[in-house]
Amino acid sequence: MQKNRSGLEELERLERALRTLSGCNRALLRARSEDALLREICRVVVEEAGYRMARIGRAEHDEDKTVTLLAQAGIPLDEADMHALRWNDSERGHSATGLAISTGQPHLINDAQGGDFPPFWRDFSRRWGLGSVLSLPLRIEGEIFGALTIAAPEPDAFDGRERRILDEVADDLAFGLEILRLRRRREQAEAEVRHLNRALRVRAAVNHALAQAADEAALLQEVCRVAVQECGYRLAWVGYLQQDEALTLCPMAHAGLEEGFLSLRRNWNTSRLGRTLAERMEAGEPMVLRDVVHDPDYPFRKDARERGYGSVVVLPLRVDGVLTGSFHILAAETDAFDDKEVQLLLATAVDLGFGLAALRHRVKAAAAEETIRRMAYFDAVTRLPNQARLRELLEDAIAAAREERRPLAVVRVGLMHLREVNEALGSTEVDRLMRAAAQRLQAVVGEGGLLGRLTEAEFALLLPRAGAEAACRVAQQCVAALDEPVDMSAFLLDARASAGISLYPGHGADAEMLIRRSGIALMQARGAGSPVAVFKMGLDRESAQRMALMSELRGAIERDELMLYCQPKMHMASGEVCGAEALVRWNHPRLGQVNPGSFIKLAEQTGLITPLTFWMLDATLRQSHAWHEQGRCAQPLSVNLSARDLHDPRLLERIEHALATWGAEPDWIEFELTESALMQDPTAALETLARLKRLDLRLAIDDYGTGYSSLSYLQRLPVDAIKIDQSFVAAMQHDDGSTAIVRSTIELAHSLHLQVVAEGVEDDATLEELAALHCDMAQGYCISRPLPADDFLGWCAARA
Repeated sequence: MQKNRSGLEELERLERALRTLSGCNRALLRARSEDALLREICRVVVEEAGYRMARIGRAEHDEDKTVTLLAQAGIPLDEADMHALRWNDSERGHSATGLAISTGQPHLINDAQGGDFPPFWRDFSRRWGLGSVLSLPLRIEGEIFGALTIAAPEPDAFDGRERRILDEVADDLAFGLEILRLRRRREQAEAEVRHLNRALRVRAAVNHALAQAADEAALLQEVCRVAVQECGYRLAWVGYLQQDEALTLCPMAHAGLEEGFLSLRRNWNTSRLGRTLAERMEAGEPMVLRDVVHDPDYPFRKDARERGYGSVVVLPLRVDGVLTGSFHILAAETDAFDDKEVQLLLATAVDLGFGLAALRHRVKAAAAEETIRRMAYFDAVTRLPNQARLRELLEDAIAAAREERRPLAVVRVGLMHLREVNEALGSTEVDRLMRAAAQRLQAVVGEGGLLGRLTEAEFALLLPRAGAEAACRVAQQCVAALDEPVDMSAFLLDARASAGISLYPGHGADAEMLIRRSGIALMQARGAGSPVAVFKMGLDRESAQRMALMSELRGAIERDELMLYCQPKMHMASGEVCGAEALVRWNHPRLGQVNPGSFIKLAEQTGLITPLTFWMLDATLRQSHAWHEQGRCAQPLSVNLSARDLHDPRLLERIEHALATWGAEPDWIEFELTESALMQDPTAALETLARLKRLDLRLAIDDYGTGYSSLSYLQRLPVDAIKIDQSFVAAMQHDDGSTAIVRSTIELAHSLHLQVVAEGVEDDATLEELAALHCDMAQGYCISRPLPADDFLGWCAARA
């Protein structure tokens, strides 16, 4: 019999836990606010499930670590009890609620009236008939928010199955609170967007009204109408300031729910709020009043309540720099007019003041309208149609070509090195260059087409009736016109360009596709080093493949899937290995070994070269560290730096961190920089090399002879060696000129106390000739092909 009664009690407890779970899930599904949800959860626990008490408290991070009671059911809310909860290390902090919060773990009091419970809470339990208490911490976004505390009338409640269900209730409640907060943040964001959008609509509509208005009164009325009818504000009105002692504001126009509100007398100089408003208006600052119904300083609280006004913004209205009055907008929401909305509305008021001045000065209005039109549809520098206007004109041209069944061509002309010109000379000279380029292109196009500026460095030509042959001819003429240097007052500047062509209907039937495909053709022309390229249908796919390969390369760098290779360098006099150049290889899981030239070029074009460089740096130092750990005589490894790396402001910091990470000495590594990279910005490069040299690092100029550096510049570079470009070394056996260049380079380097490395040495005859010329080091297939880094020291040992 006792066993049956025990089983029945266990079943009843399980049922009340399940009723709690069911009721809480129902409450979560219906919840619209956090307060209502918490109250409903407590009600369900007590009234539907049958527990004695339920309460939800929030942990405060104040000095006393108090707990704010958010909801409670089952026992009355007592002021003393509400302020008694703590989660600190005190008697009051040792309640089930306090301990659940402070420990972050569920806390169960099996006998709430027994001696193990602190006296304060033992008395509380006796007073309200609590037998056992379970408190469950609530985690929201990973942090303890508070606790759900449930009390049963009998001791030793909350056994295993009941406890697990209540744990699930707490988890569901915490999740529900998190969802409500996310929803509230989303709703707040949506409200902000709505407020911002209506302010944007006001500004756009006001600007439209400015263009349409015939007189001042009509303009003011239209502005108010737009704010209310089109943008959703409750009331909008404009008042003009009277020059009397009381600074009376006289309504001039209004729209919305007014019902006598504007008949209330408004004098800025007869109240504290009015004088504050006058000061803000005179300073050109807006004034926002929120929840005006409950604002004791707002003089029209009763009127606002009756008409449903929740908040007000007052905007200064200046005409020709003089404070003329104010623009008042009233919203139904009590929390309207955040900073962004107010700034847009303030800009609208400024626009309105400008419009009023424009109505009084029609000549200025015409000039302002023309300025706006130019800004919207024409490039400010060249005065050519801008990208937005070009797209419209191209759509019109396509429609006409479709109707007349004739072709149309888009020629996209891109100038090279514009970024470098901007960095070296500044935006003013770039603007001069673009104006000169526009004049030359316009001379080529003439009346046979339309020229516009598509991007900062690109122009677009629309050629109605032009097929591929005619478009290529015009494109060639454009490139030729830009090949001639541009006179920039103090010097001549190279303005070289390439062009890409797309054709209607063969390459697309809308403006977006033709513009995009002309851009792909332009990229193809640049990549191939040709002046003009016509889009080919395979280029779209090739472009997509390049994008995919770029993404895969980024992933390979991040996941450390590349491989480090070494190509040995030999000391000519002794024949001993004296180091190696660090090289990268990529064994693609689908494509196999990817040509290094291909993916390194892709990295340079897409900005991945810097992450690739620092992968190389880390891999090189990691390998050198491994060799030193093995006690093997490691050789210095050379890492290449690109032109982009030289412009990286964190270059020195990253190198220092890498050296520190691996405990590396400066002689473990050296850096090679191509002569052409140095010559892109000689002054900045010199400064970067000097900073690298201060780290005691060895530096070498790679591909020497291809970058046109001057002797005086070379003399100033803090480098240790130069590497003669392989194009000269490879030709030594059949070209006396190349041999002469190599000989003079070696002599020049030695005169500057620099070592010389010959790269690209392919045969013994070249190696012997280089030795006769007293070249210091050599590198090439004659010595060894690139080896996996793990095989390098073994190869060195076998050679020795």
